[in-house]
Amino acid sequence: MDGRLQASKGRTQMTRVICKNKTMTRGTTVLPIEHLKAVLLVTDIPARICSNCGEPYIDEKTAKEVEALANEELNGRVSLKNGRRTFVVAEFAA
Repeated sequence: MDGRLQASKGRTQMTRVICKNKTMTRGTTVLPIEHLKAVLLVTDIPARICSNCGEPYIDEKTAKEVEALANEELNGRVSLKNGRRTFVVAEFAA
């Protein structure tokens, strides 16, 4: 994340580089991950959301957990033989 974080009453404050907003709120986001012919949608990921532009920010620990979930969900499900895309949806459970 860019800027310095300060937490208070469910809100996190930092100065965003792009929109210059300082207020972030806790929320969730959806992350699409593409691998070969597969698309994995990971839902309900805890994130800090910019209250101005809506850009989600995921902390490093959560990002590693999402990566592990993606590896687990896509392992063995991706086949290049049929030439079709595989779509998988996984709910993030912290």
